[in-house]
Amino acid sequence: MNLIKNSIKPLAVRWAQRDVVPLPNLVHLGSLTHGYRVPGNYLTSSSVCYCVGAGTDISLDTELVTNFKAQVFIFDPMPYALAHFQGLVRSTQAGNSFAADNNEQGYRYAISAAELATITYRTIGIWNEKKLVKFYSPTKATYAGHSITNLQNTASYIEAKVDKLVNVMRELGHQHIDLLKLEIEGSEYTVIDNMLADNLDVRIILVEFDEFHHRRRLARLLAIRHIEQSSRKLLKAGYKLAHSVNFYKRTFVRADVFERLAA
Repeated sequence: MNLIKNSIKPLAVRWAQRDVVPLPNLVHLGSLTHGYRVPGNYLTSSSVCYCVGAGTDISLDTELVTNFKAQVFIFDPMPYALAHFQGLVRSTQAGNSFAADNNEQGYRYAISAAELATITYRTIGIWNEKKLVKFYSPTKATYAGHSITNLQNTASYIEAKVDKLVNVMRELGHQHIDLLKLEIEGSEYTVIDNMLADNLDVRIILVEFDEFHHRRRLARLLAIRHIEQSSRKLLKAGYKLAHSVNFYKRTFVRADVFERLAA
């Protein structure tokens, strides 16, 4: 069994870097655990950014504002996610420091009250239809990540409203999305499929394939297969994989944007 386990890890590392086409001027935004590499020469104050999945770390979301003055919309229906956002608002207005993930030794937000006021928070999830769905609990009470697909195989759940990405864009009056972040505990496959089927104008996609974190041994190979299948759909649709870490947090940039930035 140890031989199998030891062989899976280097295989996962090698596959994670397959298809990566490096893009100059990528900058890291956000904390170590919830940050991504983002083109540093693309986003502006007119850029529309959808951050789907907040949990208790919205470091990437806030740095899109502090670095680029982008228009940021956060989507997460979980009570603890809303409480975290509201706690950040209160602390910032009072001039106090506030930590992500309730970790006083970790990432601390550096955003002004005025900048924070520009962020729109919506208590709705993104899925492939408009309905009320079950978000299943994680195995650890301290883990901020409920899952529609029941990624951790638990029985308890929270019911919350979800809607299609295309419906939310129409409601908010957006014809395109400059940057879409997906940290949604296994639902990313469905949302990506739905986005491609609806032919939405999304220029940059940041996605964490969470299944990789919750599978062990041979089941991790199946998770990698799912990740590769979803990634190849994006590549076939005209995206380039500009960055990937070994645990499958990935930055996809649409080819026309990629080529313009590379030039």
